[in-house]
Formats: sequence, structure tokens, C-alpha cells
Amino acid sequence: MKEIEFQYLLFSKINQDEIMNCAAILIEKNRNIETNQKQGLYQFVTAFTDFVTSQIKYTKIEEMQLNHWVQMFSNDMSVLDPYIFLEILHESFKSVLVEQKQSNQEALLGFHNELLHKVTTYYLDWVEHPLEITERKPKYLQQLDKFSEVLIQRNGTEDLPYIVARVEEIFGFKRCVFVSYNPWLKEFSGVIGEELAKVHLLRGKIESEPVFALKRPLFLKKPDPYVQQVAIEMFELSSIIFIPITHEHELYGWLTLDQRGEPFDCTKLQLDILEKVGDRLGMYLARKQMGKRYKYPLDLTENELAVLHLLTEGYSNKKMAELMFLSEFTVRDYIQKLMIKLRAKNRTQIIAMAFRMGLVD
Repeated sequence: MKEIEFQYLLFSKINQDEIMNCAAILIEKNRNIETNQKQGLYQFVTAFTDFVTSQIKYTKIEEMQLNHWVQMFSNDMSVLDPYIFLEILHESFKSVLVEQKQSNQEALLGFHNELLHKVTTYYLDWVEHPLEITERKPKYLQQLDKFSEVLIQRNGTEDLPYIVARVEEIFGFKRCVFVSYNPWLKEFSGVIGEELAKVHLLRGKIESEPVFALKRPLFLKKPDPYVQQVAIEMFELSSIIFIPITHEHELYGWLTLDQRGEPFDCTKLQLDILEKVGDRLGMYLARKQMGKRYKYPLDLTENELAVLHLLTEGYSNKKMAELMFLSEFTVRDYIQKLMIKLRAKNRTQIIAMAFRMGLVD
């Protein structure tokens, strides 16, 4: 079985383009699929084949990762006909198998269909909780209303620490951390939460952390291997939830929620409610009437910040040197450091980037 599993992964990796081309043709020709659903179905099939080919580094399909993948894409599955999705995946894989004249076609197709069956099983296990919907949904909606009232009563990024604390209280979590996203540098930074010294150590490129790169709500019963081991140990993580903070396709950051090392469970209904928390917090951060714009965290020294503000006022290097009692060479060094930290090519780009990031008004 293990040998067939690896052969399946290798075949999928080598022939991914052919499988996707075949899937695109099948989707386009299928009259049972609404025109407005075809692109969504193609993207969903792409996501599945990307997941399968990513598993070759493990030489097998990691069951927990498959379960998490289903969880993340469950909302997409709910708006599509699951039978058409399964049919497209079955027929596209089968067609490429036949075309390539594989000697072990039957075994590979059998494994492929078993995998699709697992996807269906995980999906049904995740979404079907009729008792919870009846008994708990009203409670979750009340919690969401309470959170909305908190946002209505607040106005400004200076209130974010209070809002994060209220999320803990309203939704029953022992720890909530706000992690910001810098879209220009494509970096994440821990900003708000208890044990600030630890929270501020959460920093890096978005592509280096799979949970942030996904930009989807995610519940992890066990954080490994999605969360770096150093973070797991530092925060003594067990189960954890990641909620993106978005508004009109703009990502502001994430909320992480956990019970300080205690494992816990989360259902699709609860995760859907928490996703709305992220959406409403995103709307709050996007408010035009807010007193202050959100400032993306950036490690600038006091002198670098002073030079930045003087740059925006149009001062020359010579004048800045006089005002700050520094040499012109030192001022140039500070400007060079600002260019590096803001990834700017010149003074004009420094100023433009500073305005975008909310570092200056």
C-alpha cells in the first residue's frame, strides 16, 4: 500500500499540468455546472491537486493535513455539488492514467478513489452537527452580537488591546493574540496580547509560516507541523485557532485563540462564527472616521524616526544635520537604513511607503 501511495504522489506530481488541463476541459463541457460556478470549481480542483503534490515530501498523504485541508475548504465545498467535484477529479485522473499507459492503472485509480472517499468522509464529519446547530447556534450568535456592540462603542486602533481582551472574555478563550500583516513588506508581526515580550517575537515573512500564508480560518487540534516548534514551546501551545482579519479582500492580520496549553475542540459552526469576528474587526480597522490610522510595526530607532519625519517635511540632509546636531554623513546613513527597512529605492519612495504604513500622518 505504501509503495502504491508513493507512486500515486509521484504520478500526480509529474502529470499535474495534464490532470488540470483535463479537468478544465471536463468542467467547461459539463452542462450541469452553472457558468458562474466553473471558475470556483476549477480553483477548488487546483487546490486539491496542489495539496496532493505537496505531500510527496512526506512520501505519503498525512491524514491530519488532509483533514485540515478539508476543514479550510469546507465552505467552498458547500456551495459546489460534491458529486460533480468528485466526478471531475476521478475522470481527469483516470484519463491521464490511460493516456500515459500506466502498467498499474487499476491500483493507482483505486488509491485515488479511496482518497476522494476520505475527503468526503472528513467533510461530512466536519459539517454535520445538527444538535450543535439547534442548541448552540443561538449562543454563538449572541456572542457575535456582543462583540459587534464592543466595536460600535470603540473608535481607533488605540482600542485594539481592549478589543482583543474582550474577544477572550466573550468567546471563552484564555488567550487571544493580534498579529498584524504588512502588505508591502509581506511580513507578519505579533502586536497585542498578554506576555508582550513573547508576542513581539512573533515576526517573519508570511511565506515562512503556512498558517498565515493560507489566509483562511483554521483550527489545529495539534499545531505541529503548521506552527514552528519554537513558537509551540514558547507559548506552550496545544490546540489553536487562526482567524484572518479582512475587509473587502484586504488583509489586516490575524487573531490567534487558544486555551493556554489545554487541548480543545472546535466545530465548523464555531469556526464560521469566529470568521465573522475577523470580518467585523477588519471592517472596524477600515473605518475612515477613525482618529488614527493603523500603524504597521517596524523597528525604527528614535533617530531613524526623526529623520523620517523631517524627510516628509522636505528638509535637506544639511538642514537635518543642523537640527539634530549630527554630521551629514550620519544623516545619510540613517536615510540608507530607512531605505533598507522600507525597501525603498530613494527618498520619495521612503516617504510614500511611510504614509502607506501609517508611520507618518
